[in-house]
Amino acid sequence: MGPASLELLRRAARHAAEAPGQPRRDSLRAAADELGETLDPRFRAADMERLELELSQYLATFRPEQREQLATLRRVALEAMGFFAEFRPRLVGDVLTGTADEYSSIVLQLFAPTPERVIECLLGYDIPFEESETSYQYRDGRQERVSVFTFGAGDDHIVLEVFPEERLRETPVVPGGAKLRRGSRRQLEALMQEGAVDAP
Repeated sequence: MGPASLELLRRAARHAAEAPGQPRRDSLRAAADELGETLDPRFRAADMERLELELSQYLATFRPEQREQLATLRRVALEAMGFFAEFRPRLVGDVLTGTADEYSSIVLQLFAPTPERVIECLLGYDIPFEESETSYQYRDGRQERVSVFTFGAGDDHIVLEVFPEERLRETPVVPGGAKLRRGSRRQLEALMQEGAVDAP
């Protein structure tokens, strides 16, 4: 028992690339089953982070067309973050980590006094949206339900997760216990610049 092997992570990365939208932990489990390995729960968070790196490398090598898709999604995300600037948006998910594909949504976490304030903003600009909820967990075991508003922007799908303002300083955790990665506008701009420099 211990951290997942490199072979397992690479196979899990292929699974993740071939099944867009599938939870990463499912890709890890499928690869472990195929190789007859056991995943050690003590290293779950580290294994998930290593899988993201392997997936990024896999996509860069075998799916180079996704580089432009990622660049387009990040440009749209930057525009959306500017539009919702008053709510101090943070980008999360595949568009931030660099593993996005044509099925990926742009997920922004907003911080507002109440969800109704975001609704007022959307209605003020005649943006039709769908409302739902999701939940997040924190390091101390607390769970919190947050409002979610989704809408289309051209061919792209934008998801707004609305947190209380004070949660900007408290980051939820992902399955495995690692902190959820969040990116500000400045951090996203830096990633986009790096991508432009790395592009052939």
